[in-house]
Amino acid sequence: MKRTVKTIILAFVMCAAAAQAQTVQKIGYLNAQAILADMAEMKAADSQLEAFAKQLQAKDSVMVTAFQAKYQKLAADQQAGTIAPIQLDQEKKKLETEQASIQEFEQKMQQDLAAKRKDYYSPVLDKVNKAITEVAKENGFTYVIDATTGSLLFADEKNDLQNLVRKKLGLPDAPSPAVGKK
Repeated sequence: MKRTVKTIILAFVMCAAAAQAQTVQKIGYLNAQAILADMAEMKAADSQLEAFAKQLQAKDSVMVTAFQAKYQKLAADQQAGTIAPIQLDQEKKKLETEQASIQEFEQKMQQDLAAKRKDYYSPVLDKVNKAITEVAKENGFTYVIDATTGSLLFADEKNDLQNLVRKKLGLPDAPSPAVGKK
């Protein structure tokens, strides 16, 4: 009798474990680009970034135009023979310095644009990521994928295998990546 009870309990435990192991993973997808394109905040960020870029490009254009005019004048003076060799060398050095200054400005311009892009877009992207995470959790999704890029936007932390793989490789545990977490 005791053996039968133990067998029944063991069978019940095994069935429960098997049922739990076969938990269905719910995967959702969305088109993040379409969502972002329809958001007023994203349109405003695009406009602000475009205006900032135009300001920088206008300043760059003025610098380049002035440089080109000086270069052409120097070339014309050299060709006409109206400039002494010593003065020509001095003017060439000035132009080289000015050209380097323009290149530095253009590099800084790219850095400034990247920083502004981050400033303008981060709040919008954070808002969308928060909404995706909330919808996923409210509706029981384990994963949410962006259909346009195939990027993982949300993952239930209980499905993170990183530390199991690290353990298998003899590596220390690491914090789970914050996919879709805010």
